Amino acid sequence: MKKLIAITTVFAILSGCELYEQDEYQEYYVVESYLIANGNLQQVRLSTTNPIDETYQFEDNAISGATVEIQRLNPDSSVAEEYSYQQQQPGIYTPVNNITVKATQLYRLQVTTQNGDEISATTYVPGNFETINELEPGYVYQGQQQVELTTTPSSYITDRQTYFIFTINALDTNPNNLTPFYADQVDDDETDVEEYYVNSSGIVNEGNFEQNPDGTITLRLPWLAVAFYGSNNIIVNAIDDNLYDFLRSHDTQSGGTTLSPGEIQNIRYNVNGGIGIFGSMASDTNGTFIARP
Repeated sequence: MKKLIAITTVFAILSGCELYEQDEYQEYYVVESYLIANGNLQQVRLSTTNPIDETYQFEDNAISGATVEIQRLNPDSSVAEEYSYQQQQPGIYTPVNNITVKATQLYRLQVTTQNGDEISATTYVPGNFETINELEPGYVYQGQQQVELTTTPSSYITDRQTYFIFTINALDTNPNNLTPFYADQVDDDETDVEEYYVNSSGIVNEGNFEQNPDGTITLRLPWLAVAFYGSNNIIVNAIDDNLYDFLRSHDTQSGGTTLSPGEIQNIRYNVNGGIGIFGSMASDTNGTFIARP
């Protein structure tokens, strides 16, 4: 997956195998929104799916006139606070007020369309964590010294291990700075180089990394996530169950498995009344320089 915060295009391509196992096409509502611990509430995008033989364009499928709000819930799922949204443009809704997202809290997205249809989803925001080691000023790409980040643990509502995604924000984005794998993608597929300015790894599990005696975790950056030589911001994201389920099942649909087609699971959206993603994460950012070999 190239970008973590831009998954609507996935919905356009994968309006899901499960949507077309029926005799007739059924339209679904599509929602997309993310919460980041300690950040402000972000926009909510609302649209519909298209038949598989029609080109998806968000602007053409946008849903206007909906009532949108996000609620912060108490542990017993009662409403602690309600945050209203307003339509900024067709299909895009933004919060009326600047509200800071709290870590280790449960949030619910509630949407009611003009037709009276309801879409809802809940997410538990992972606990904050921080990197406690200082990165080297620079690393050689695919060199013997790997980029390692030692972080405090991120808590979750259940005792499951933490799931991470690395997002690399390139600062030196001249096409000549592309690492070999991504340079080949641009040359072979005529892919726009801008698609790699923000690049993400797949999901990495806490259990795959070193657990230190003091409770911290030492994470190693996959080199494949680095698209550009030069200065890069490395963002470590601890993700919620909704993002984990969506990305893991999406990878299965798009070829990341050895299962036969009849055994491939449907994409898991965890959205009531539609499909899409209402996910959350906690993040920590560090900068370094990636040198050519």
